[in-house]
Amino acid sequence: MIWTSERVARVLGTAARLARRFATVSTDTRTLEDGALFVALVGERFDGHDYLADAEARGAAGAVVRRGTGAVGGLATFEVEDTLAALGALARERRRAVEGPVVAVTGTNGKTAVKEMLARALGTQWRVHATHGNLNNLVGVPLTVLSAPGDTDALVLEAGASVPGEIRCLRDIIEPTVGVVTNVSGAHLEGFGSLEGVLQEKLALLESVPLAVVGSEPPELARRAREAAGRVVVAGRADAADARPEAWGLDETGRAELTFGGVPVRLPLVGAHQVENAMLALAVAAELGLELSTVARALDQLTLPPGRCEVLRDGDLVVLHDAYNANPASIAASLETARVMRGERPLVVVLGTMLELGDQSEVLHESTADGVMAAGPALVGAVGAFVPAFERHRATLGDRLLTASDPATLGGLLAPRLDGREFVLLKASRGVRMERVIPFLISNSE
Repeated sequence: MIWTSERVARVLGTAARLARRFATVSTDTRTLEDGALFVALVGERFDGHDYLADAEARGAAGAVVRRGTGAVGGLATFEVEDTLAALGALARERRRAVEGPVVAVTGTNGKTAVKEMLARALGTQWRVHATHGNLNNLVGVPLTVLSAPGDTDALVLEAGASVPGEIRCLRDIIEPTVGVVTNVSGAHLEGFGSLEGVLQEKLALLESVPLAVVGSEPPELARRAREAAGRVVVAGRADAADARPEAWGLDETGRAELTFGGVPVRLPLVGAHQVENAMLALAVAAELGLELSTVARALDQLTLPPGRCEVLRDGDLVVLHDAYNANPASIAASLETARVMRGERPLVVVLGTMLELGDQSEVLHESTADGVMAAGPALVGAVGAFVPAFERHRATLGDRLLTASDPATLGGLLAPRLDGREFVLLKASRGVRMERVIPFLISNSE
């Protein structure tokens, strides 16, 4: 999209200073392209207004600045009250040029997997632009939309939130034609206070959306979704789901397989929870009239970023690296996947803190530790909040419980205790950086 000074001024409700044309919109002087419109965002540790001269030196043709900034060199400036809100307004304008479906995805678990599945599915008919990495917040979503190539005719966008109100703001930017909520469980409780707070936040994505596709957990999700969206389809394995597989299972490597609409679908992803994710994507595909057999072939080529149910092997040792994020529900799902995949291998469970659980952190770590014990682990490794949670089971585990102050130290303790035939589940919130254990377990890892 080509932005003119007149168009930018109209979208932002401000005056244009100097006539310019902008090919791109940027918030980072390190990567902006020649002729870009620079948006001077303000954060806790930075102020984009400090880099206006640098932006001009690097080729910016204009800048969106807070009111009162005044003229800045030869830049065409647009003064606004809130530059973050201005970034969102520019993204909404770009989104309105997309003529095909615009799908927004949120939820406690599975957002990225479902987003990737949807991008593959919609890509069988449209030119899709989708969220890359974790650009799912009030900065990342607008930048994703604004970076869409000119020929884009469908968007698949991931929407995340850590404090109340973010999802509603993202919905107003995205203006989705299809809203997807994967599930709702206890995560980000530090920001939302309770499961009800998380549920309300996720449901904000669906307000006035023509079509919503939601998971079956918790059951309250479907009922509340019907109060918000025009049409609601519940998708998943539950008997109460509107769209559910005729058959499903895991193969000998733990990869998910299912049949939906008479079409067999094989996912290159491990875990029964991927069946739930796939059903959300397949339900959207069916509602949009896509050919399911073509979608199934596209899903067969799916890949996810590292750290999400990634299977690593070193001889007979198997590591399920699922440490991109963690909460009680996702750890329970990973344990179920480990149960199916490990066969006769001894189970080793290595856990790090589940972050952002607020004042419920202690009780949720303890209940999750109890669930791990029920799986009968041969060895448990723990760091952070899981150390006291598992100390309660020290009498049962004895020297089969290994604890440390950080993942690297834990890795050094774990390695000598393995004989190379175990199944190791590695799970923690991203901030713990639990992947630092891997080099101690897998000889060819970096």
